[in-house]
Amino acid sequence: MFIQAKISIDRFSAYLSLEEFTPANVTRHDPAQPDDVVMTIEDGTFGWTKDTPLLNQVNLTVKKGDLVIVHGSVGSGKSSLCSALLGEMDKLAGSVFVRSRVAYYSQQTWIQNMTIRDNILFGLPYDKEKYSKVVAACGLLPDLKQFPGGDSTEIGQKGVNLSGGQKARVCLARACYSDADILLLDSPLAAVDAVVQSQIFGDCICNLLAEKTVVLVTHSPDIIASEAANVKMLVEDGKLKSTRNNVDRPRTSYTLPVSPRSIEEDDGNFEEKDAGRFIDDEERVEGRVSRDVFLKYFHSLGGMKILWQAFQIGSDLWLSHWTGQKLNSDKTVYNVTVYAWLGVGTAVMVLVRAVTVAVIGLRASRHLFDSMTMSLLKAPLRFFDVNPIGRILNRYGDDITAIDFMISFSFQEVLGLLFFTACQLATAVYMIKFLGVLIIPLVWIYVKIGNHYLAPSRELARLWKISASPILSYVSQSEEGVAVIRAFGQETVNRMVAENFRRNDVNCQAWFAQMVLKYWFQLRMQLVGFGVVTLVVSSLVYLHDFLTPGLIGLAFTYALSVDGSLASLVMSWSWLEIQMVGPERILEYGSIPAEGSQRPLVIEPDAAWPRSSTVQFQDVVFSYKPGAAPVLKGLSFNIQNNEKIGIVGRTGAGKSSLTMALFRIN
Repeated sequence: MFIQAKISIDRFSAYLSLEEFTPANVTRHDPAQPDDVVMTIEDGTFGWTKDTPLLNQVNLTVKKGDLVIVHGSVGSGKSSLCSALLGEMDKLAGSVFVRSRVAYYSQQTWIQNMTIRDNILFGLPYDKEKYSKVVAACGLLPDLKQFPGGDSTEIGQKGVNLSGGQKARVCLARACYSDADILLLDSPLAAVDAVVQSQIFGDCICNLLAEKTVVLVTHSPDIIASEAANVKMLVEDGKLKSTRNNVDRPRTSYTLPVSPRSIEEDDGNFEEKDAGRFIDDEERVEGRVSRDVFLKYFHSLGGMKILWQAFQIGSDLWLSHWTGQKLNSDKTVYNVTVYAWLGVGTAVMVLVRAVTVAVIGLRASRHLFDSMTMSLLKAPLRFFDVNPIGRILNRYGDDITAIDFMISFSFQEVLGLLFFTACQLATAVYMIKFLGVLIIPLVWIYVKIGNHYLAPSRELARLWKISASPILSYVSQSEEGVAVIRAFGQETVNRMVAENFRRNDVNCQAWFAQMVLKYWFQLRMQLVGFGVVTLVVSSLVYLHDFLTPGLIGLAFTYALSVDGSLASLVMSWSWLEIQMVGPERILEYGSIPAEGSQRPLVIEPDAAWPRSSTVQFQDVVFSYKPGAAPVLKGLSFNIQNNEKIGIVGRTGAGKSSLTMALFRIN
């Protein structure tokens, strides 16, 4: 335990010693800056490490309401410029000033595992009129009409059930809805087609955000050539070349014509719907842990309990025999020697048992670990879509740890106590007949208390483990979007931290209830034990004239030990069954149905293959999960040998889904 604690402390220390984000990289208040200037970089040099500058001698001035177009070749430093403005890069020289609130769209889209609406709101209150304008301007109306749940459709982890263009537009809508003064948009239009790009540039950038300061990173020649831009920046080899244009007309006058799929086709009325659920609830077994779970784990364990117990009982019987003899110095040495050897035998067998349990327990743990890993490697991709990473990490973390360090010893303890208690009861009844009167009601009382404790405690253990999965998923999700979270400001950071605390509180509530129940159980067992000992001692005082000193001592010893052993047995069994929730959850993931047939598919192609190969789809209906709305609806086509096929369609139309259907990914 000490070694584990030291390792944990060292890991905490290493994490807390990491270099932290430096807010001083960006100045928020500078009286020397003119009121109309919202962002400046003066002689700035930036790098991801302090030894390697990436952007050199950068000078930049952005005024309130400017539309800034940033362009350049791949890898030239456009995204790094956005990171420098956010303070995410190390500032090696110069100064950075950002006056107002910032909303950030990262090049790698960051989507949370929640509904589309919640992703867009990002913690802000729902304003129907504002929300409708944002969704329409970002070109999301046609997509929301396709989803059975509309904007209540749940998005899987990392947006697995959205196309690249849909994820981009949801993230863009999140930035627009924030109502920030400055929007840093790093390539938001790269994942959409030309029609949607034109619509978003006109409706969103030039209209909805007309009064905002927008820094737009793009590769589009049409947007780069647009006269709506106040400033155009070329990033090349870590250098920044900027050109300011005199824009006489308001930005709204550059709005491009909206395609026929416009706002007027939808009234913008978003009603609550329940059909958009994507992530499945984590299953929780109810009732007693299945006998199969015990059997599958038990076959890996064994031990030397019988031999150890023989030494233990032998030493007790010999002590009773010794105390009943008359005082004889010659026999005293012999009795001490026999008793000592019995004690040594007990100690040796306890050591052998502990080593045996450790070795065999680790073997059982390895078997369960490998079984779950192989099952996950063969699982359908659909499984990973609907089960967040936190659930899998939780099983590889807490559940495997419980199997590694606790369950094997608990199993051995229960088996040892079971045999030990049975031998004690048999010996006690054989040696002291009247103790048998107490055994049946005593066993009944302990079993009754144990069952009363087990039912809620077992469910609390499952709830405790299940409630840990959302914490791991949330931490992983937040780490992926940390730059976006920090860019949106301290209020957003505080909200994310508060949500993390809330999830931890739910987990701690289950743990606390489990601990309270455990102490309740221990108190009840101790009260029963106190009553039993009081009754036995009173009986021995009353019958002392009819019993030998050795028998009185043995009766008192067994009264204490039998009661203690019964209590320990019931408590150990209860604790073991609670811990067996771990193997239960591991075996659940070890029995995931594999994707496709596990038998090798052997096909002998004819001599003409693949020269005459074709691909044929006939009335193909494809969905991402059983019972869900189809994404491909009765699709039919033929691709002949050596044909080159181009698949076109609006973003979110099903182009990627067609590829997934072809490879039977879902």
